[in-house]
Amino acid sequence: MASQQEERYLPQGFVRLRDVLDQKFVPGHMVNVIGSIIDTQALFKTNRDWKTTWSLMDWSVEDECYGVKLNIFRPRETDIPQIAYQDVVVLHRVKVQRYGGNMSFITNHQTTIRVYESSKIPRPPESASVALRPCTKKDERPELTEEIHHYVAAFYHKLDKTNAPSEEVFRQAARQSANVKDKFSLLQDVQAERFYDLIVRVVRAPHFDFDNKATLYVSDYTENPAFHDHIPENLDASQDSDVYGYTSEEPAPVAERWIAPEGKKSLQVTCWEPHSRALQEDVKLGSWIGLKNVQIRLGHDYKYLEGFVREDRTYPNRINVYLLNLDDRENMDDRLTAALRRQQAADKEKKKVIKDIKSAQVAGQKRKASEVQAIEDQPALNAKQRRAENRAKKKEEKARQNIVSAAPVAPSTKSDLPKRNPTQDVTLAGNRQIICEKSNVGLTTIESMLEPSFMKIKIDADTVEVQVPFVNKKYLTFVRVVDFSPSCIEDFAVSRKITQYQDLSDSENSDGLSLDEDESSGGDNDPTVKRAWEWRFSLLLEDALPADGSSPARVWVAVNNGAGQCLTNLDADDLRKNRKCRYQLQDIMHILWGNLEEVKAANGEKQQASKQEVNSRPGSRGSNGNRTQMPDRDSDEEKEEASGRGKESSSRSNEIRLVSKPFTCPIKQYGVRTGKKDEWMRVFAMDGVRIKDV
Repeated sequence: MASQQEERYLPQGFVRLRDVLDQKFVPGHMVNVIGSIIDTQALFKTNRDWKTTWSLMDWSVEDECYGVKLNIFRPRETDIPQIAYQDVVVLHRVKVQRYGGNMSFITNHQTTIRVYESSKIPRPPESASVALRPCTKKDERPELTEEIHHYVAAFYHKLDKTNAPSEEVFRQAARQSANVKDKFSLLQDVQAERFYDLIVRVVRAPHFDFDNKATLYVSDYTENPAFHDHIPENLDASQDSDVYGYTSEEPAPVAERWIAPEGKKSLQVTCWEPHSRALQEDVKLGSWIGLKNVQIRLGHDYKYLEGFVREDRTYPNRINVYLLNLDDRENMDDRLTAALRRQQAADKEKKKVIKDIKSAQVAGQKRKASEVQAIEDQPALNAKQRRAENRAKKKEEKARQNIVSAAPVAPSTKSDLPKRNPTQDVTLAGNRQIICEKSNVGLTTIESMLEPSFMKIKIDADTVEVQVPFVNKKYLTFVRVVDFSPSCIEDFAVSRKITQYQDLSDSENSDGLSLDEDESSGGDNDPTVKRAWEWRFSLLLEDALPADGSSPARVWVAVNNGAGQCLTNLDADDLRKNRKCRYQLQDIMHILWGNLEEVKAANGEKQQASKQEVNSRPGSRGSNGNRTQMPDRDSDEEKEEASGRGKESSSRSNEIRLVSKPFTCPIKQYGVRTGKKDEWMRVFAMDGVRIKDV
């Protein structure tokens, strides 16, 4: 073993290999190291790069015969240096990783490699610079110092090479590695009595026996007819898509949970020591792992294929189970990326099935109720009446299809106000600290905006005026804020999970199915779940220019993340933890709505917020991630607001009076699906308003 004095000569900025093995550097840390090459594997082409593996030794690990592995990836074959037995390598900015249960190194785009030819390294005190092998331009920086050259000479000639493999073993291992066949396979292609390397996801947590054996189920989302057919339990809408019991009163133990895809896509794998120990330390339900040298054979029942990972008799300490890193996008294996895409497609399909089941249940209940009511209430029709009714239904259905295909953008309404530009008096009377985007749209009232829209459709030779559920249209209004939702300003921002599909190029919902429907619910208190924050709140606006003799009409408008950033000039964050952001938001919103918070507190609305919020919020996500319904535009409540009866304001005559300045506000109308087939609901949203914080 080298003396402490010799190790003290290590050049500044370099670390010992022993420190890496002792995990003094966390995976992902960049280090500089110097070592002697005692083992190598033949160069081969991966999907994207050329790869080779070297084993390194220095004074701190000279009593061991395996050294520390260095995994080299370079885009071209000529970028990897030529080496020989016991050459000395100097590495700058190489990344530490934990792979297969062991600490090792992996190169990245910042790594530089310089190699000294061992046969030419002179004895100290001579400089080893004469032994440097040629390198690429990328590896020329940083330039090696004389301190490093002198250290390499002393290091090579004083290193105890007793435990290192002989030169003959070194060459034989290199030749054998060149003949190794790539054993990677998808589960759909595995066959009995063969060995494979797999990239799979743990779909049932490992179960550990007393004899140091672990059993788990894995999947790569491909199907094999020789696997057991897995059928998920409780796949119905009454479980709220919680098919594995995560939110039930008594959730299933982790060891009994399944997240396996439906069908013959899961393989049972049994692991013995030392592989089972690696499973216990690193692997959990949902982890993506690599399995090496998995024997595939029929199970004890001789019905289905199973996998077995046993101890390597040649290298008993070698671990063939390793955790895959989903965060290192730069070095992610293409085969793992493909597996993630298959998982993404399977998740979309599962959510679609659950949604269809739920829709079918609701539709079945409504259909049954309507059929019973129709039988009880309606008198029997004769043949002539039935024919007339059928013709009317067909004509109505044809008209509806023409409306949907026409996709109206801005049809006229029955009672649009004449367009007029905002007057100078309105501008002066409004809140000067609130500005909006320039628009050539004329000023209108909320009451006019809420009126139903109609469009003319030609059916055969007849022209029919049909009411449409919504129009894509922008308005310019002069309003003030009289309420907001959620009632707690801390809930104006909501979070969503950042999923493992973030980096996939087609994860943007190209087929219309959303993977984010439940991503803002659950896991808020789990520190391991990465989350992004977005603005999601709504404002109740009251018309500041009502018609003569009428009470002002009101409308709820949604404020999404983009509109919220524009309005507040702030990025959303956890307002319950980030007090500075919350105080800033309160100060800014005070400019918009005046003393509205004090009015709400005095009227006791915060105590009733939990009951009223579901019925009062627009179609947006609440603080708990669930969608809330916007008031029905044709309901009695909405008509009462639009007609300006003002009952609410009259009942509060003795309460604190709201004091706030009106402002010019662009509003856009659009439609969202209600969840029923071909049914739409109109929604209003704030568009292009900014509060000037002065």
